[in-house]
Amino acid sequence: MSKGKKGKGKKKGGGYVVPIKSPEHDANLANEAADLRDSLLDDAAAWGALQKRLLGSTLPPADIAAVVMRRDTSGLDALIARLRGQAVESAAPPAIDESIDEQVLRDAMKAFRKRLKLTKLDHESKLGRSPLSTGRGADFESILPPHQFSTAVWETLAARGKLTSTGRGFYMLPKAPPAMRGGS
Repeated sequence: MSKGKKGKGKKKGGGYVVPIKSPEHDANLANEAADLRDSLLDDAAAWGALQKRLLGSTLPPADIAAVVMRRDTSGLDALIARLRGQAVESAAPPAIDESIDEQVLRDAMKAFRKRLKLTKLDHESKLGRSPLSTGRGADFESILPPHQFSTAVWETLAARGKLTSTGRGFYMLPKAPPAMRGGS
């Protein structure tokens, strides 16, 4: 029996095609993002779709994720400017938002301290340490703040000096000067 012409035909293409990352592609993505910017607001699905589109650009995925996670429209503007090849001016220090109620700020600080305490306890109680040792202290200082409060609340607390921003949405309690730490 003869085998015939099996396998001599055209090969079928298929599968995922990697998008070409180029300045022209980035400019098109910047225009798409600019068109979607005003419709994003609090729509999580729209932010997710925008993130998927921007991951095809030349921008670092960590920068895109940080902006999308915080739903930061000013950060999105900076990403759009970077996609267009424009210079991004340095960010101005965050202004104190006077419209935020003092009780909300107090509740946010309480929630932040509780999250920090629980995160440290969780980190220090990991398995794999000897039961005979005293354990090891947490080796981190900053955390992502609770999502119950808006970014404006955390920025206001940082502007007032109650928290210190360490970048990418992470905050920490400010370190007290040695003279104020107490002791004998």
